[in-house]
Amino acid sequence: MKKMKRDIQGKFAIKNSDYREVRSLRLTDDTWKALGIASECLGLTRADYLEEIVTSNILPCITRQISEITPSNAPLFSDPLPSITRYEQEIEKLKIQVQNLQKENLELQARSAITFVHDVIDFEAIRERILFELRLGRQASGFKTAQKALNQFIQEIKLMVDSF
Repeated sequence: MKKMKRDIQGKFAIKNSDYREVRSLRLTDDTWKALGIASECLGLTRADYLEEIVTSNILPCITRQISEITPSNAPLFSDPLPSITRYEQEIEKLKIQVQNLQKENLELQARSAITFVHDVIDFEAIRERILFELRLGRQASGFKTAQKALNQFIQEIKLMVDSF
């Protein structure tokens, strides 16, 4: 940032040969602060910043959005004017990145759940335990029917998990 030069008396140094009369403005505190921030970003005093705006024939905008009252013949800054909201575009990009990361995280969680089902759950051991609890002999028709139903149930679960 440029350092603003002052004369021996501590006043800001004269920028050119044009005499500057002391003037006053009635501004709200918010307007005064916004003007200060914008001018400080350029390394200017508030007065120099206002003169720059007038001599450039450009109306200021503290939100980087083109003002609706900009005259059609006024040239526009190629770079946005300094503003208290200059990081809005970055914030929007970061919000999109966060949403994308959240979406990726959900997909990874779903994949890890599928891995858990395949790697940790032993369906065949569960089937054998259930068949044992039926207390039927291996040759009994009820045993074979239950085994067939459990095998079909396991296949359905595996197909359903694989489809995720």
